Amino acid sequence: MKFTWSDQKSIILTRVVVAGTIAGCGIMTVSGPWLTRWMVSANALPPASGPVLLGMGYVCAVLAFVMLVSLYKFLRRIEAGAVFVPANVTALRRISWCCAGAAVVCLAAAYIYLPFAFLGVAAAFMALIVRVLKNAFAQAVHMKDELDYTI
Repeated sequence: MKFTWSDQKSIILTRVVVAGTIAGCGIMTVSGPWLTRWMVSANALPPASGPVLLGMGYVCAVLAFVMLVSLYKFLRRIEAGAVFVPANVTALRRISWCCAGAAVVCLAAAYIYLPFAFLGVAAAFMALIVRVLKNAFAQAVHMKDELDYTI
């Protein structure tokens, strides 16, 4: 039996992974206090940094949930055949701002624990990539609108 991989299966797999990631974020958010205590003790950080890291973690959790829900809706629209629509441009814009926000938070957290700088740089780079993709989608939406109104 030959297994064929289609665009539809790829989108479904991606949606399943995004849904799983949302669940994982929920678990990590609920476990935030425990994870913060573990991180502070495992890395010999000052105890006063725990509440700061927990607060930054919750800010990142909100950004992650907004980003993942936007990505899930984006994938649903693509699955339905609505690719070059304004809602997808809005979703990509929201995703890029969430990545940029996470970059700022992680770079600020690097003051407490230096490895967060790497996460901050990665999030900033991802924001840049998604922003370029958003600009391409915006241009495609504009071109599609012009084509739809051409007689």
